[in-house]
Amino acid sequence: MKRLFLALSSLLLLFSCTNDAEDFDWLIGEWKRVNAEEDFKTYEIWKKDKNYYSGLGYTMLDEDTIFKENLKLFKENDEWTLQVTGVNEAPTPFVLSELKPEYFIAENDTNEFPKKIIYKLQNDTLKANVSTTEFDVDFEFVEIQK
Repeated sequence: MKRLFLALSSLLLLFSCTNDAEDFDWLIGEWKRVNAEEDFKTYEIWKKDKNYYSGLGYTMLDEDTIFKENLKLFKENDEWTLQVTGVNEAPTPFVLSELKPEYFIAENDTNEFPKKIIYKLQNDTLKANVSTTEFDVDFEFVEIQK
């Protein structure tokens, strides 16, 4: 009886454990960029679907949308990918090269710009950085309170 209890307890513990680094719920929400030029308003909206996270990023100038991209963060064959669509003709995949509970780094050396994307939650600020070896752009977002 003791062995059965121990075996069942072990199985329960095994199945209840999740990898915190693979939990991207910290992205979920509606975010507004706070370090943009005055006339530009940039937003990101992240949602969790059943098997992936989806994001929408866009920039407004006055009432016009001047930039828009769709983002999808998903796991396939034990590898996390951040896929960007709406910018290039074909979807652009960035494979996660580093993954921690509070940030991730995604890379695609064949893409012209960016080659690296970093997302990090620091305090209540969502920070993103897109870069090549020559230059980078920082984004700082605060969550829009509903």
